[in-house]
Amino acid sequence: MVKAESFEEFYQRKFEWLPDSMRQTIGHFNVFRLESYLVTPTKSTAQRRRDYFNVILVIGNCKLQYGEQNIEIKHQALVFGHPQILYRFEQTIGFPTGYFFVFNSEFFHDYGKFNQYPVFQPTGNHVFELTDIQREQVVALYERMLDEITSGYIYKYDLLRSLVFELAHLAMKIGLN
Repeated sequence: MVKAESFEEFYQRKFEWLPDSMRQTIGHFNVFRLESYLVTPTKSTAQRRRDYFNVILVIGNCKLQYGEQNIEIKHQALVFGHPQILYRFEQTIGFPTGYFFVFNSEFFHDYGKFNQYPVFQPTGNHVFELTDIQREQVVALYERMLDEITSGYIYKYDLLRSLVFELAHLAMKIGLN
């Protein structure tokens, strides 16, 4: 079985640093622009299992291998990564843009029951194609997350948890249509 990539390994591999907040808290959350993560365009990412959750807004064409499924993203999609599912992206045309955030289950300790939501369970739908209007709604949520993560607001992590739930609800409503 493939060893799960930890947060520490993720930060070292992609950014060569470890946030101070990783050492100060039990739970962890962070948000990024996809362009910052994909420092140089690559044809594909390695398929790996992670020990954290992530939610990715992909804007552009790419292929996604998610578990046993091969999914072609034609315009834009919201992808919910689960620690128990191997997945990887493969670039097809151009260089995708977007956003993503990462968190561990401890981030939601004593705050809601995120793991009971279908998008955060290992089975079910984890990829949601978006219309342009839905993409704008999702981008607005990610921009709020980026603003909050750097703010000095004492309750910013509670607000970030609420934004994660709002994004999950948006995806689940899309999945019903």
